[in-house]
Amino acid sequence: MKQASGNLAISLAPVLILAALAGSGWYYYQDEAQALNDQQEQQKEERREFNATREALETRVAKLEESEQSLQSQLQSLDSRHRELIQNTGLLDSENSSLAGKLDNLNIKLQELSRTIDSLNGENAALREELQNQTRHTESLKGENAALREELQNQARHTELTTAELEAELARRQAEQQALNRKISSVSDEKSALLSQLEREQASKREIANLKNRLAQELDESRVEISELKNRMTVIKLTSEVLFSSGSAEIKPAGKKVLALIAESLNQYPQRAISVEGHTDNVPVKSHSRYASNWDLSSARSLAAADFFQRQSNVDPRRLRVVGYGEYHPVATNETAEGRQLNRRIEIRMLPPQPLVVDE
Repeated sequence: MKQASGNLAISLAPVLILAALAGSGWYYYQDEAQALNDQQEQQKEERREFNATREALETRVAKLEESEQSLQSQLQSLDSRHRELIQNTGLLDSENSSLAGKLDNLNIKLQELSRTIDSLNGENAALREELQNQTRHTESLKGENAALREELQNQARHTELTTAELEAELARRQAEQQALNRKISSVSDEKSALLSQLEREQASKREIANLKNRLAQELDESRVEISELKNRMTVIKLTSEVLFSSGSAEIKPAGKKVLALIAESLNQYPQRAISVEGHTDNVPVKSHSRYASNWDLSSARSLAAADFFQRQSNVDPRRLRVVGYGEYHPVATNETAEGRQLNRRIEIRMLPPQPLVVDE
């Protein structure tokens, strides 16, 4: 029995060993399979992360491409703007040169106005000195009057005169006093008249200076000239090109603007008559012109300017007179183009103050 059991044990030993080995292999297989599965899951997770990273990179690349296109567009726009700025810089350089020229002209005009103001200041100083002399003379007359009063009183106290003599002396003294009073009043009136004249002349000079400045904004110095003569006559000279086209007496729009500015100054002095005078050069009018001669053309132009003053600027027509001198009063030679241009002109003369005659 024991031997059989030993034999059985021996015969079962290989089986048990195989079973043990099989069990051990099974467990080993299970571990390997589990490890493989874990590795596959890890690879799937890494693949998902890779795909996500790739999609993120593709999205970023797309955005970078859009940014690159936008930057290219901006660069093209900047290039275009740069070319425009270069062109504008050229234009600005040209405008700056033009403005510099105008500034030089204005500086010249300012220097001339400064000289005119200095001259006016000298005239004003002379008038003020004259007024001071008149004032001193008035004070002297008042002193003489007081001295005569005192003398009369002294004579009345120290001289025994009859009543008739005293009355006669008193009448004489009173007559002298009245004469002195009239003289004082006359000096005072002269002083007031001089002050009024000074104020009027200063106002006139300010108005002329203002008109010069306003016309300087519309015209250059070679096309307008304003002067005030010693007899208080104001003369405004305009070259014909300012107001009219060649051979025409129709006022241009720019000329109307100039005449309107002048009319504003003319209306400041309603008691002063105005002479509108037309002049031409000695070049004969063309055969097909509506005007028979330069005389006709100059008269038509002065009439057109006077008509504008009356109808468009409310200048009293009783103040106006129209003169056409043709080619017979030149201010320069007709042998040069510059001289002929100066001779083709309109002169507007504001005559010295005088009462305006009004028909009843």
